[in-house]
Amino acid sequence: MKTFKLIIVFCCCFYSANLFAQTPQAIEADLLRIFKRVNYYGSHKKEWKAIDSLEKMNKIFGFKLKYYTAKYPETINYPFTELVKERLVIATSADGLFRTYSWDTRLGSAGYDFDNVLQFKTNGKVLSSLKMDSVGKKHNPVFWYSKIYTLNAGSKTYYLAAYNSVRSSTDATQGVQFFAIENGKLNGAVLLVKTPTGLHSKIYFDYNFLSVVNMKVIPTIYYDTKTQTIHSPLVNAKRQVTRDYIVYKFTGKYFERVKN
Repeated sequence: MKTFKLIIVFCCCFYSANLFAQTPQAIEADLLRIFKRVNYYGSHKKEWKAIDSLEKMNKIFGFKLKYYTAKYPETINYPFTELVKERLVIATSADGLFRTYSWDTRLGSAGYDFDNVLQFKTNGKVLSSLKMDSVGKKHNPVFWYSKIYTLNAGSKTYYLAAYNSVRSSTDATQGVQFFAIENGKLNGAVLLVKTPTGLHSKIYFDYNFLSVVNMKVIPTIYYDTKTQTIHSPLVNAKRQVTRDYIVYKFTGKYFERVKN
């Protein structure tokens, strides 16, 4: 019965969206109305039934965001300023062909718990996928994407998406995930890193979040477009982030570690 009611809510939402949300401004207004309820219930989730409402609003927001970003191509360039003010995290590639939308579901018990919509443009069409790994199920740590770098290598374009995860005060992750738009689809598992253990689609490090909370400038993983190198902070044996970096350079086919 609960699932049936939720389906009815979705249908009503999408029916109203078809009627009224024809411009990016109207789309943002509709999304903002739902997202504010996500944040409201997230701030009151200890209250009776608030957690149920929070889960429902997250699902509605996620499905609506996917729907709008797939149906209306102009959204891939729209800034969604008001949603950003409400802490929706948006990252866009320099060529405007790939964009990520990340939001804190407020469902995490000890750390942040994010869902994502990934939007991309190919063959004149704009498509979206929804990654709702966190709502109502056990899952691996989910990330939010903070920045997208672009790497052009010959006839191919790769997207280096920097991501973060904070699961508790002592358990966090930073990394770069490699994407490519291939054959009309978004490939999020591009094997672009070569190490002694094989080929990988990510460069990342786990660390104790408490080791950076008192730093004025927190060391972060980043990509240098001029030198085509990824710089990843070195973590010591105690899982503390240091000021030193491990460097991976693109050699024409793969990123490989540069000896310090």
